[in-house]
Amino acid sequence: MRIKITLLPEEYKSLNINYNYFLSGWVYNTLKKANREFAEHLHEKGYRYGKKVFKLFTFSQLRSKKLKIIDDEIMFLDETYLYITSPKKEFMLNFVTEVLNNEFLKLQDYQFRIKSVEMLKEPEFSNKEDKFICLSPIVMSTAIEIDGKRKSINLPLHDSRFIENIKNNLIEKYYVLYNTLPDNLNINIDFDVNYYMKNPNGKRIKFKNVYVKGYMVPFTMSGNPDLIKVAYECGLGEKNSAGFGMIQKIK
Repeated sequence: MRIKITLLPEEYKSLNINYNYFLSGWVYNTLKKANREFAEHLHEKGYRYGKKVFKLFTFSQLRSKKLKIIDDEIMFLDETYLYITSPKKEFMLNFVTEVLNNEFLKLQDYQFRIKSVEMLKEPEFSNKEDKFICLSPIVMSTAIEIDGKRKSINLPLHDSRFIENIKNNLIEKYYVLYNTLPDNLNINIDFDVNYYMKNPNGKRIKFKNVYVKGYMVPFTMSGNPDLIKVAYECGLGEKNSAGFGMIQKIK
């Protein structure tokens, strides 16, 4: 399930460009107002796969046709859109119910007016190759040993482990959702190399006190449509609940 929230920005006011942490907090606070028990369980425990924890939702960047960026501040000059997705009906129904009861979306001292909330139709997925764009950066990491300690580092998109880890991550999400492995593990992901080479450094976003690097690179995906659907509903890659990895199918 996926929704589109249309927002009206404040005039003559800007928002810090590293707003992911505050937007994530708004999502949890909105859920908490609707269903405290569910929100606290999701935030503190989530859905587990071994030592990994999934929240099974993600959200887009704030998107607008007209905006101005000055240093680390962003000014929205037209209607702004926020997309939120989750395969969990309990999440979406609680969230939408509460959003409809609110007039504003507040991020620190910035305030959007909520104009509308729209439930979007889910696209059809097949085993044929489909094109996708990113509504928020895709992040993937790996663990390495530094001075005898295992630490997680963000992978560059051209690293072969980037796509391989994404595929494994998708299978883990599928298992968490359905308590079984998919019958078909085939999934192919091909990023637009020419697009990537124009901006190989990706996009760095500060979340709390840590910089996270991800990539807004178009790609194609084919294979098991059930795994593609998981990517569409849960997000592709890691840190989805922090606003990373939301994708959109295009014609």
